[in-house]
Amino acid sequence: MKPLITALLCAVALGAHAQFNTMEPRAFSNAEGKTLTDRIVKYDSETETVTFEKNGKIPLDTFSEADRKYILHWAQVEGFRSSMRFKLEVDKSSWASMKHEQNVTPYYIDAVQIPGKRTPNHTIIELEDYEEYTAVYLEAEGFEIKIRNQNFFPIENITVESKIFYEQEQYILPDSLFLSSENEYTDSVVTNRFRFLSETIPIIIPREEVFLNSEAAIIVDQQVERSSLVSTSNNEDDSDDDSDDGTESVEGFGEWDDHGRRRKGRVLGVWFRVGIVGLDGEMVWRDIASPNSIMDKWESFETAGLPEPKETEADQPAQS
Repeated sequence: MKPLITALLCAVALGAHAQFNTMEPRAFSNAEGKTLTDRIVKYDSETETVTFEKNGKIPLDTFSEADRKYILHWAQVEGFRSSMRFKLEVDKSSWASMKHEQNVTPYYIDAVQIPGKRTPNHTIIELEDYEEYTAVYLEAEGFEIKIRNQNFFPIENITVESKIFYEQEQYILPDSLFLSSENEYTDSVVTNRFRFLSETIPIIIPREEVFLNSEAAIIVDQQVERSSLVSTSNNEDDSDDDSDDGTESVEGFGEWDDHGRRRKGRVLGVWFRVGIVGLDGEMVWRDIASPNSIMDKWESFETAGLPEPKETEADQPAQS
């Protein structure tokens, strides 16, 4: 066990050494105009001391105001990059739910085309003895990110962006009674969607935890139950047409237990990215997703969720 821990510590140390070694040496000056060119290795916020690669430890107040700002900015960027000192965690949440139920009376629509008239005459006949049951469930789901600053100094001006990905089923055929005896209404197509949110945190002080949420994905679960769409009348004159359970089917509507419908969406995951402005003025980002495989589906956060560009004739390979 000890050799494994030693190897991990060595890997972390080598990674940190390689990180500051990739930075070009910078010229720093004091109030008197004297300069030194070196790389920053560490900043100690408690003693306000800067450790350089070649010149060792130097008090922060030795340097000019511009260089002091640069050193403090460097410390924030390094503290932000550290997954041990600036921690990110993501959890899934369910925020609200609603259920709507109703019984709908179906109807016939007879359309008669009269010669000389462009619009057919319509006659609507409600089947008052028949009902179908419809239930719609709405669920607001999303994700929460916890940000904890373990550094001994604050991290300022943090941008948090998120994309929540979900899918929703859409019917290819409309929810209609027309041609119901021929169609089972089982064909559906899945539509992929995402919602984007961006927020800014002015400052996170040491040991502080901040909680933010992604946008909410409204998941729809719609169920249409038609197995009960049979006549409830017990007319003695029609007793010969009744089935054994005292009900009769509706002519032209098919077998209703085969025509129940359900479409339901689901949340696929979330992609958060948290960033601050780097020393070069560009954003330094850290990414976290749930599940992690979400980040493998797209080339970058910017393109995540966007439809793939269609190939043009110029993009297609030439045929010999």
